[in-house]
Amino acid sequence: MNTLRNAVAVDAVVFDLGGVLARPSDPTGKVASVLGPDVDDAAFADAYWAHRTAYDLGWPEAEYWTAVAHEAGVRLPSGAVQTLTSVDAIEWTVLAPDALRLVEDLHRQGGRLVLLSNAPHALADEADRSTWSKLFERLIFSAREGLAKPDPAAYARATELLDLPPARIAFFDDRLDNVEAARRHGWSGHLWEGVEAARSVLAGTTLTAGGAVAGTRAGPAPNGTGPASRRTVN
Repeated sequence: MNTLRNAVAVDAVVFDLGGVLARPSDPTGKVASVLGPDVDDAAFADAYWAHRTAYDLGWPEAEYWTAVAHEAGVRLPSGAVQTLTSVDAIEWTVLAPDALRLVEDLHRQGGRLVLLSNAPHALADEADRSTWSKLFERLIFSAREGLAKPDPAAYARATELLDLPPARIAFFDDRLDNVEAARRHGWSGHLWEGVEAARSVLAGTTLTAGGAVAGTRAGPAPNGTGPASRRTVN
């Protein structure tokens, strides 16, 4: 188990969303059910993931769902795009209870919490509306930035937005390629192995807020007026 004990202070903790904080049990099955009971769930899931990177980078909703339906061999009824988009976004923005408790605990310590997610515009908008978004200083989404993990530019952009040395950033993701890319950028990257493992990794660290000891008020986030970020919570 990698830990940050005896390491330099951590100024920000960055989390992935899907597969880390949000862990729906059957996201593609729930979305496929919108199109009726005769949909082949396996074929739909294959099509869903085949085009997901493009969708996460800003591909229009109608084009994405049309492509998914075509490859899954199902008809896309009138009005289905809006429903598919909504159901999909909601599935990926409900935090698991144990993950929410972890985020709340870190927020109470005064740490700078950031979300870095490969996600489409609709999911980003749903996250903005969530009750948990206020716990994060920034919500950074691939569709809004035009950059997706594990592209090195995605980590460079997040580091720029945080205005921190890379070594002062801890990162959790469920994909090893994303974690390794973060490490190459200088972040302290950790493969997500569950909430308790994350707590163990973070135990004993000096979690700071905006360069100050946790519990003190950080200043405004740099470039915090853009759509891809949030200012320090009030």
